[in-house]
Amino acid sequence: MWKTRLQSYNIHMIETLFKTKTPEKGKSECYVLVLTSRPASGRKVFHFMAEHGHWDIRSKRFVREVSSINTEDETTYEDALVMYNTTRQKLAELGFIHTFVPDCSCKGPHAYRLFEPEVVSA
Repeated sequence: MWKTRLQSYNIHMIETLFKTKTPEKGKSECYVLVLTSRPASGRKVFHFMAEHGHWDIRSKRFVREVSSINTEDETTYEDALVMYNTTRQKLAELGFIHTFVPDCSCKGPHAYRLFEPEVVSA
């Protein structure tokens, strides 16, 4: 499904965040953050998307819903990166600190990282 949706894009960043270090496929709540680019009128435009995955009790299946998306044609890489990092920070504050980043060479497993948001004091 991802490949179909993102075929015309160049993925710069993709990351899956969980509340647990040992997620269960198709059961553990997660967010997938994607920062991509695509050519447009001789230049690149950047897009940010966040997808929320969770178990739906009613339908008894895992559901994925796009919870945030930016497809404006004027978004710079810097603006899209701010959206990506802001969303990542907010999710970390909700406990989504276990991140998995795919090996883009497709030769290895996903790399696990613990995301530790900076503590901001007033």
